[in-house]
Amino acid sequence: MTGPRVLIAYATKYGTTKKIAEEIQGVLTDKGIESDLINVMETGKMGTYDAVILGSPVYMGKMLVEAREFCKYFRHNMTDTWLAIFVNGISCCTPGNVDTAPLFAAIDEMHEYVRPDMKAAFSGAFNPTGLSETDAQIAGMVRPPVGDFRDHEAIRDWAEDLALAIFMRMP
Repeated sequence: MTGPRVLIAYATKYGTTKKIAEEIQGVLTDKGIESDLINVMETGKMGTYDAVILGSPVYMGKMLVEAREFCKYFRHNMTDTWLAIFVNGISCCTPGNVDTAPLFAAIDEMHEYVRPDMKAAFSGAFNPTGLSETDAQIAGMVRPPVGDFRDHEAIRDWAEDLALAIFMRMP
Protein backbone atom coordinates (compact mmCIF):
# COMPACT_ATOMS: atom_id res chain seq x y z
CA MET A 1 0.00 0.00 0.00
CA THR A 2 1.31 3.44 -0.87
CA GLY A 3 0.98 6.56 1.20
CA PRO A 4 -1.34 9.45 0.54
CA ARG A 5 -0.93 11.54 -2.59
CA VAL A 6 -1.38 15.29 -2.27
CA LEU A 7 -1.66 18.17 -4.71
CA ILE A 8 -0.16 21.43 -3.46
CA ALA A 9 -1.46 24.11 -5.80
CA TYR A 10 -0.46 27.71 -5.32
CA ALA A 11 -1.05 31.12 -6.85
CA THR A 12 1.68 33.70 -6.45
CA LYS A 13 2.61 37.11 -7.76
CA TYR A 14 6.12 37.61 -6.42
CA GLY A 15 7.07 34.17 -5.10
CA THR A 16 6.27 34.32 -1.38
CA THR A 17 3.32 31.91 -1.59
CA LYS A 18 5.36 29.46 -3.66
CA LYS A 19 8.08 29.50 -0.99
CA ILE A 20 5.48 28.78 1.71
CA ALA A 21 4.08 25.94 -0.43
CA GLU A 22 7.60 24.51 -0.82
CA GLU A 23 8.10 24.69 2.93
CA ILE A 24 4.84 22.80 3.47
CA GLN A 25 5.86 20.24 0.85
CA GLY A 26 9.16 19.69 2.65
CA VAL A 27 7.40 18.86 5.91
CA LEU A 28 4.95 16.53 4.14
CA THR A 29 7.84 14.77 2.40
CA ASP A 30 9.59 14.30 5.76
CA LYS A 31 6.36 12.70 7.03
CA GLY A 32 6.24 10.28 4.08
CA ILE A 33 3.55 12.04 2.06
CA GLU A 34 4.06 12.24 -1.70
CA SER A 35 3.00 15.56 -3.20
CA ASP A 36 2.94 17.42 -6.49
CA LEU A 37 3.68 21.15 -6.26
CA ILE A 38 2.03 23.04 -9.13
CA ASN A 39 1.24 26.66 -9.90
CA VAL A 40 -2.54 26.93 -10.39
CA MET A 41 -1.86 28.52 -13.78
CA GLU A 42 -0.22 25.26 -14.88
CA THR A 43 -2.92 22.92 -13.59
CA GLY A 44 -4.61 21.56 -16.71
CA LYS A 45 -6.25 18.49 -15.25
CA MET A 46 -6.58 17.42 -11.69
CA GLY A 47 -5.45 13.88 -11.18
CA THR A 48 -6.57 11.62 -8.38
CA TYR A 49 -5.38 12.97 -5.08
CA ASP A 50 -6.16 12.06 -1.50
CA ALA A 51 -5.91 15.72 -0.53
CA VAL A 52 -5.49 19.15 -2.05
CA ILE A 53 -3.69 22.06 -0.41
CA LEU A 54 -4.26 25.44 -2.05
CA GLY A 55 -2.24 28.55 -1.30
CA SER A 56 -2.71 32.15 -2.36
CA PRO A 57 -1.64 35.60 -1.31
CA VAL A 58 -4.37 38.03 -0.40
CA TYR A 59 -4.44 41.32 -2.31
CA MET A 60 -7.07 43.96 -1.70
CA GLY A 61 -8.95 41.53 0.58
CA LYS A 62 -9.20 38.67 -1.92
CA MET A 63 -7.29 35.59 -2.92
CA LEU A 64 -5.64 35.98 -6.33
CA VAL A 65 -8.08 35.55 -9.20
CA GLU A 66 -6.12 32.49 -10.38
CA ALA A 67 -6.75 30.76 -7.03
CA ARG A 68 -10.42 31.72 -7.10
CA GLU A 69 -10.73 30.39 -10.65
CA PHE A 70 -8.98 27.17 -9.58
CA CYS A 71 -11.63 26.68 -6.88
CA LYS A 72 -14.42 27.43 -9.31
CA TYR A 73 -13.08 25.27 -12.14
CA PHE A 74 -12.12 22.23 -10.01
CA ARG A 75 -14.94 22.43 -7.45
CA HIS A 76 -16.50 19.20 -8.73
CA ASN A 77 -13.14 17.40 -8.47
CA MET A 78 -12.77 18.58 -4.88
CA THR A 79 -16.27 17.76 -3.65
CA ASP A 80 -15.14 14.52 -2.00
CA THR A 81 -11.46 15.42 -1.66
CA TRP A 82 -9.99 16.65 1.60
CA LEU A 83 -9.01 20.29 1.13
CA ALA A 84 -6.85 22.76 3.02
CA ILE A 85 -6.37 26.39 2.06
CA PHE A 86 -3.67 28.75 3.25
CA VAL A 87 -3.28 32.41 2.49
CA ASN A 88 -0.63 34.94 3.26
CA GLY A 89 -0.57 38.69 3.24
CA ILE A 90 1.09 41.77 4.55
CA SER A 91 -2.12 43.20 6.00
CA CYS A 92 -1.35 41.54 9.34
CA CYS A 93 2.32 42.51 9.42
CA THR A 94 2.37 46.02 10.76
CA PRO A 95 3.99 46.31 14.17
CA GLY A 96 1.57 45.16 16.85
CA ASN A 97 -1.01 44.00 14.29
CA VAL A 98 -1.61 40.26 14.14
CA ASP A 99 -5.22 40.50 12.95
CA THR A 100 -5.60 37.64 10.50
CA ALA A 101 -9.39 38.04 10.25
CA PRO A 102 -9.20 39.73 6.81
CA LEU A 103 -7.05 36.87 5.54
CA PHE A 104 -9.46 34.22 6.81
CA ALA A 105 -12.35 36.21 5.29
CA ALA A 106 -10.67 35.81 1.89
CA ILE A 107 -10.71 32.02 2.36
CA ASP A 108 -14.33 32.08 3.50
CA GLU A 109 -15.31 33.80 0.23
CA MET A 110 -14.46 30.51 -1.50
CA HIS A 111 -17.37 28.74 0.25
CA GLU A 112 -19.44 29.28 -2.87
CA TYR A 113 -17.18 26.74 -4.57
CA VAL A 114 -15.30 24.75 -1.93
CA ARG A 115 -15.36 24.04 1.80
CA PRO A 116 -11.86 23.60 3.20
CA ASP A 117 -11.33 21.09 5.98
CA MET A 118 -8.41 23.15 7.30
CA LYS A 119 -7.33 26.71 6.75
CA ALA A 120 -4.46 28.92 7.80
CA ALA A 121 -3.35 32.52 7.43
CA PHE A 122 0.28 33.56 7.54
CA SER A 123 2.09 36.84 7.44
CA GLY A 124 3.77 37.40 4.12
CA ALA A 125 6.67 39.36 2.75
CA PHE A 126 6.92 42.63 0.90
CA ASN A 127 9.76 43.96 -1.22
CA PRO A 128 8.99 47.03 -3.33
CA THR A 129 11.69 46.10 -5.87
CA GLY A 130 10.28 44.63 -9.05
CA LEU A 131 6.61 45.48 -8.47
CA SER A 132 4.32 45.96 -11.42
CA GLU A 133 3.35 49.57 -12.05
CA THR A 134 -0.13 48.98 -10.64
CA ASP A 135 1.18 47.22 -7.54
CA ALA A 136 3.73 49.99 -7.01
CA GLN A 137 0.93 52.57 -7.11
CA ILE A 138 -1.14 50.60 -4.63
CA ALA A 139 1.89 50.13 -2.37
CA GLY A 140 2.48 53.88 -2.54
CA MET A 141 -1.02 54.47 -1.19
CA VAL A 142 -1.14 51.66 1.37
CA ARG A 143 2.51 51.90 2.49
CA PRO A 144 2.92 48.29 3.62
CA PRO A 145 5.84 47.39 5.86
CA VAL A 146 8.91 46.23 3.96
CA GLY A 147 10.41 42.91 4.97
CA ASP A 148 9.86 39.20 5.29
CA PHE A 149 7.34 38.58 8.06
CA ARG A 150 6.77 34.86 7.49
CA ASP A 151 6.73 32.80 10.67
CA HIS A 152 8.48 29.64 9.49
CA GLU A 153 7.79 27.82 12.75
CA ALA A 154 4.04 28.49 12.36
CA ILE A 155 4.17 27.30 8.74
CA ARG A 156 5.97 24.08 9.71
CA ASP A 157 3.61 23.49 12.65
CA TRP A 158 0.61 23.84 10.37
CA ALA A 159 2.21 21.51 7.82
CA GLU A 160 2.67 18.91 10.56
CA ASP A 161 -1.00 19.31 11.47
CA LEU A 162 -1.82 18.82 7.78
CA ALA A 163 0.22 15.62 7.64
CA LEU A 164 -1.58 14.24 10.69
CA ALA A 165 -5.00 15.15 9.29
CA ILE A 166 -4.17 13.59 5.93
CA PHE A 167 -2.95 10.34 7.53
CA MET A 168 -6.06 10.19 9.75
CA ARG A 169 -8.21 10.18 6.60
CA MET A 170 -6.41 7.18 5.14
CA PRO A 171 -8.11 3.78 5.40
